[in-house]
Amino acid sequence: MSANTSLYGIKETSISTTRQNIAIAELVIFSAIHLVQIPIRFAQEWRYWHHRKQRHPLRCFIYSWFSMVGLLSQLRIASAALIVSTKNPDKSMLIAESSMQSVGLSPLLFEVSLILLRCGQTGEYGRGNSRWSLPIRFALHGFRFPVFIAIVLAIVGGIIKLRPCGEAGSVVLVVTFIFVCGLVGWLSVKSRSILPMAGRRAILLIMLSLPFLLVRVIYFLLQEYGPSKFNTASGDVGALVAMGLLMEIISIAIFLMARAVIEPISGSSEIQTVARSDDAESTGNRN
Repeated sequence: MSANTSLYGIKETSISTTRQNIAIAELVIFSAIHLVQIPIRFAQEWRYWHHRKQRHPLRCFIYSWFSMVGLLSQLRIASAALIVSTKNPDKSMLIAESSMQSVGLSPLLFEVSLILLRCGQTGEYGRGNSRWSLPIRFALHGFRFPVFIAIVLAIVGGIIKLRPCGEAGSVVLVVTFIFVCGLVGWLSVKSRSILPMAGRRAILLIMLSLPFLLVRVIYFLLQEYGPSKFNTASGDVGALVAMGLLMEIISIAIFLMARAVIEPISGSSEIQTVARSDDAESTGNRN
């Protein structure tokens, strides 16, 4: 039994055993990703700390838990748990699962923005000290807003069955993704005279992730407007794995490598020395 692929026509349907097995694999994979990224991000936050507030272990843990990779993992875990929980979900559960699948695209694009911003702070400790100019930083911060708006419009349009709203969101998403590709390409050229080698390598890694993100964007559009085979709960499992799950895992791996390049956990003690001096100065100011 099948269902229409988009939120506009979701029907109650039974979930195949194969789909539930894929959901179990998602639970295992994204739980592992989440558990692995937490200590890595914690160490990076503690070592480099690019925030206004004073560095503290609890704050580092919170930033690590709610990183973009962490949020994506939590969405995938929740989505897979819904699929595993029952073979005959009702319509509301199917809408919730489909929505979480769709929302999961935004953390990937947000992570592109955050990594590119960190490229401008390669090897630096503390807030500021970015080698990017203000217009570049504004562009890198700014494209997150149309991504969020596009995903919300597409999902809300599907839930309330207002197709123009969903179509507007899809158009915004496509235009924003094209802008992101152009921006990354331009930064890869401009960075040669601005960033150290580590920053330039991280940008090249982001460029490497773009084809996989493109497939993920196409899959998102097919989920909304394509045939029923692209339904995440009852459609073609091969499409889900190849165009959805695999693209996200590859993108996450590339993002983790990019952050490891610009924010290595081990290495020169120069940054650690600056960090201790900064913390000592903050303590002195409080006293």
